[in-house]
Amino acid sequence: MTARLCGFKSHRPHHFALKGAKMNKDIFYMQKAIELAKRAKGFTSPNPLVGCVIVKNGKIISSAYHKKAGDLHAERLALLKAKENPRNADLYVNLEPCCYFGKTPPCTDIIIESKIKRVIVATPDPNPLVNYKGIKILKNAGIKVKIGILEKEAKELNKIFFKNMTERLPYVILKAGLSIDGKIALKNGKSKWITSEKSRQHSQQLRKEVDAILVGINTILIDDPYLDCRIDKREKIKKIILDSNGRVPLSANFYKNSQPSDIFIFTKKMEKAKIEKLKNKGVNVIIDKSAGEKVNEKFILKTLFKNGIMSILIEGGSKVATSFIKNKLVDEIFLYIAPRIIGDDGLSFFGDFGFNKMHQIFSIKENKIIKSGDDILLNGKIYYK
Repeated sequence: MTARLCGFKSHRPHHFALKGAKMNKDIFYMQKAIELAKRAKGFTSPNPLVGCVIVKNGKIISSAYHKKAGDLHAERLALLKAKENPRNADLYVNLEPCCYFGKTPPCTDIIIESKIKRVIVATPDPNPLVNYKGIKILKNAGIKVKIGILEKEAKELNKIFFKNMTERLPYVILKAGLSIDGKIALKNGKSKWITSEKSRQHSQQLRKEVDAILVGINTILIDDPYLDCRIDKREKIKKIILDSNGRVPLSANFYKNSQPSDIFIFTKKMEKAKIEKLKNKGVNVIIDKSAGEKVNEKFILKTLFKNGIMSILIEGGSKVATSFIKNKLVDEIFLYIAPRIIGDDGLSFFGDFGFNKMHQIFSIKENKIIKSGDDILLNGKIYYK
């Protein structure tokens, strides 16, 4: 994957006029750090998105962001490429600087060595290896540390990372295109196209920003999708197929444009000969031996997390979507709602949740409504009682 150029367009020091006399300078520069961090969306997993801005005498002398896992962290990169001596400067970063040796050295070391006077952190790092330890190291070195500037925005930016660290599970996004009366296809399975081209393009951007896409076996048998990222063929998204009864074809489009090791097929029962053929291809076949007729959703998420998959986009049909929501495993939802009416001739997206009282129903909170071509995009977090 090709990373974008680091920092702002010019590499010379920048002067910024604060917008409004009462504009807090810490908020202003932290906004810059967060905007920088966003540039690497879809490139840093399993690492967080981090941007850094270094300010001295009222001007930015360096800025950087973490481009991809294994590359230099934002703080180290910004300090190394500073055009002026960063001694006594202020360093703004949206996540607590790391303090342990991983693929790269601790950022706390170079911050201390550079004689930074003040470090402004949006939010502590939820990683147990770092959590407040980096802040403590900086304070013990005599550096002033301020915490909590744009904390809500910083946590939202790294919502995937925060869930990974606190729950040891992937972040789960559910996406669907549906008619205004909640249908995703005609009863004969035909669904192309309910939503607009703009909505379909936007949904491809979601694919680009997650580690894996998940569908049920019915989607494979009916649509035979490629499950790749059409707006960026270089993006090698991992593919997860839920196939409780072992019906997956040995030849299907989803095998194409993908490394076999990036394909995960979950099943309860499958012919041994088929399992061997898939494994000989290099495909991951995972058998759920727990009770029940279908693969357990929590087992799926735990297994995928152990395999380094930090975020999942569910694009399955009604059964998969309903099952994951019913088990309270979906974090965020993107619904592309087209101004079209299908009525009883269509298949509903949401199935039976088993509600019998209004206070039991699920709600979408922190929601945003965005115009998407002729459609409306409803995006928000699912709130479970």
